Amino acid sequence: MTPPPARQPPLYPWGKLTLAGYAVAAVSVGTVVLLKETTLSQRVLDGTPLLLAAIGITAWFGGLGPGLFAMLLATVAVDYYFVPPIDTWALGRKDLTSLAMFVTSALFFVWISTMRRRSEEALSRARDEMEATVAERTADLATANRQLRAENIERQKTEKTLEELAGRLISAQEEERSRIGRELHDHVSQRLGILAIKIDQVRLNGTGGAALASALDELRAQTIEITDDIHGVSHRLHSSMLDHLGIVPALQRLVKECSSRYAIPITFSHAAAPDHLPPEAALCIFRLVEESLTNIGKHSQAAEAHVDLTIDESGSRLKIADQGVGFDPAILETRAGLGFVSMRERLRLVQGTIRIDSAPSKGTQIEVWVPRGGIRD
Repeated sequence: MTPPPARQPPLYPWGKLTLAGYAVAAVSVGTVVLLKETTLSQRVLDGTPLLLAAIGITAWFGGLGPGLFAMLLATVAVDYYFVPPIDTWALGRKDLTSLAMFVTSALFFVWISTMRRRSEEALSRARDEMEATVAERTADLATANRQLRAENIERQKTEKTLEELAGRLISAQEEERSRIGRELHDHVSQRLGILAIKIDQVRLNGTGGAALASALDELRAQTIEITDDIHGVSHRLHSSMLDHLGIVPALQRLVKECSSRYAIPITFSHAAAPDHLPPEAALCIFRLVEESLTNIGKHSQAAEAHVDLTIDESGSRLKIADQGVGFDPAILETRAGLGFVSMRERLRLVQGTIRIDSAPSKGTQIEVWVPRGGIRD
């Protein structure tokens, strides 16, 4: 934290009786006496008010000590120069009363001037303290702002790192899906196909009797069923149709497979699409539909569902709706599954948005928007 600036001492420090204050007392009282002496013959000047003014000025400038000193000098001057007989120290009873009134007035002027001086010094101290406090708060605020900016920069760097990591993880996941899908399709399926051919060859030899032929037929049927299952798994891991034919044919096949797998009528509608959709956006939409239909088939208890896709020059709009049991969307903020987390992360990478409208016994509607140029670098 930046230290506050050093506070300046007050203009007239209390308790410090300066020579200047006493000099002002002597000069001011002496000036009044001199004026009185030079105008005495004309009887023009009444020196008493001027002496009181000199006392007040001295007390305001020099403080209490010089003010009392000026009052003492003025009292002596009044006795010697102003109270008849002039130029003598003799005082009558009436003169004592006048002199007492002058001293009382002088004390009042000293008190007034001293209080004003104290008020000005208190105001000056308060102003200095306020300026020091403002400077300190300003320094604290500047330090806090710098720390906040540094934290924001660090947070942005962390978020960018996490975004890049998430993007690489999703890309690696898709690459692994594709590799496993190809392995299943190109190797395991071929081996099972070869096994089915060999079973047919053994059965055609006809050397094992009817019992063996029946067993071979059953074995062949199971082999074909396993092959079909592997084809389905391979397609779910990576849809080659998405790569070669585009998003609409791939979704048509996906909807048909999910409808058959979960025994739920699922309809698919789409608007005229541009010739080309960025592969990242197409893959994001495909995985969102896949995850949503899987959730509908496993959890919604819906009698039917519908998928609608609209693609234009501005972007892609996807709607998935069912009339199932529904749920409270608030649970996604605290207990979201990996499927929803993956959906949200995929959308973030393409700068897309998702809105889920659902309630218990009210069904679920999912609306997704993926902008045309929203692919992150």
